[in-house]
Amino acid sequence: MTTEIAETTPGRGLTHYDLADEAIETYNLTLRDAHETISSLLADLVNDDPDVILDRQPMRPGLAVSNPADVDVYHWLTVSDETADTIRGALAAIYA
Repeated sequence: MTTEIAETTPGRGLTHYDLADEAIETYNLTLRDAHETISSLLADLVNDDPDVILDRQPMRPGLAVSNPADVDVYHWLTVSDETADTIRGALAAIYA
């Protein structure tokens, strides 16, 4: 199985996704804090092994066609459930 994580432009609007919502509920975080921590943890994992990202798809595929100059094209990053569990463990170590 896999888990999707939102990839957004820093400082822009955020999108809810399951792993972030889980962190929000478990550790009483804001969406921004949960997302920034998850993104940072994922970036560390990617630095060690770029293949942890299994797929990268635009959230709004039609946007690239209708507005190719838009710099705010957000993506869904697909990672394995094992990678998601590694992130969950790191969240617990940080916030528990």
